[in-house]
Formats: sequence, C-alpha cells, structure tokens
Amino acid sequence: MGLTISSGILADFLKNEPEGYEAYKVIFENINTILVKNGVAPYTEPDNLEGNTLSTGGFSYGFLHHLRRFAAHVWENEFDENWVPTPFSPEEEPQGDAVLEDQYSYLSSHLLTHSGSEGFYIPVELPEVLYDTDEAPVPGAMIGSSYDLLRELKSLTKHLGITLNENDIISNLPELNEKIKNEGDFWIETLVCATLLDAAKFSINNKTAIVFN
Repeated sequence: MGLTISSGILADFLKNEPEGYEAYKVIFENINTILVKNGVAPYTEPDNLEGNTLSTGGFSYGFLHHLRRFAAHVWENEFDENWVPTPFSPEEEPQGDAVLEDQYSYLSSHLLTHSGSEGFYIPVELPEVLYDTDEAPVPGAMIGSSYDLLRELKSLTKHLGITLNENDIISNLPELNEKIKNEGDFWIETLVCATLLDAAKFSINNKTAIVFN
C-alpha cells in the first residue's frame, strides 16, 4: 500500500462505483460549505470528463515527507543565490528536521499544510489553506489549492533538475526517469515532485480536485 494521487474521482466513480460517487458528492458539498464560509465561491466537481481520469503515485507515504523537507530547505535559502542543496544522510528521517518544523509552523504552504495520507487540493484560488468543521467534515481536514500547490512545486524544479516548458509540462522525463531508476541524488524528491506537478496541471486543466488516499 502507498499514497495514491487521483483527479477526476467523481467521473471515475460515476462510471465504476455508484456508492463511492454518492459518498464523494457529500464530501464535495462539505467542501463547498467550507468555501462559502471563508468567502470563496463554490465550485462544481465534474462528473464527466472528455478524457481519462488521473490515478498515479503508489509510492510510500513517507516519500512525501522527503519532498516537504527538501522544499523547506529550498525556501529557507531562497534569497541565497549561491545555495546548492546537499543530499541528506540516509539515516536522517525528514520528521524532526528543524528547518522543516520551522516552515511547518507558518501554516502557509499548501504543500506542507496538508495530510500526507488523505485529503484534497481543489482547482480554486484560496486565500489560505482551509480547514473542515464538525458540521462539514472532509477527509484529511485541510483543503489546499491546486494553483498554490503548482506554484510551490515550480519553486523546487530548478534544484531538482526538472525542466518545464512554457505550459508547465515536464520536458526532460527520460533524464529524470534515469535518475529515479538509479536512485541518484534526490531521486525520491524528484519522483514525488514530478508526480504532483502532473496532478496539479491535470487538476487545473480539467477543473477536478486532487485526491490523496
């Protein structure tokens, strides 16, 4: 079992799992309740797509924390033009990293302020990460924006060797796949960042939420 990242879940469930469709309709109604409470217009999750839905990921839940730690160190050094990331020791787990904990404390990052095992990013510009309520529960409790997620991921690409074209599509996949296959420096961070970049672009282009489970 690992982290699955999907988008277009209502369209998928409408075709393949009616009970799941009804359950997620309620969740999206709760999300809209939270949006309205925070002064954001509700949005409609499509239950029909022209193309295929997205289902990706499947890597260890812990991999996401590696990317979060990397992001924290990038942002900590964002004003140092000479800074170059140094690989972390394999013995050092991301949890407990002082820089990561410091960045967490701001509660401003959509990449960091989100459950690592379930939850939603929606294709809506948000004033901040939003939280569910007892009256409108949402798996994962925190709701992020696909737009903010994409912006944050793009701030990491230079340091991971990920090249994006003018449409924010990864243009050097063979090189990245080789690094991941050979477990080169930051291969876990590269894998997760590339996966989330694809998900964020799919979400924005199709107006579908990203779902972690």
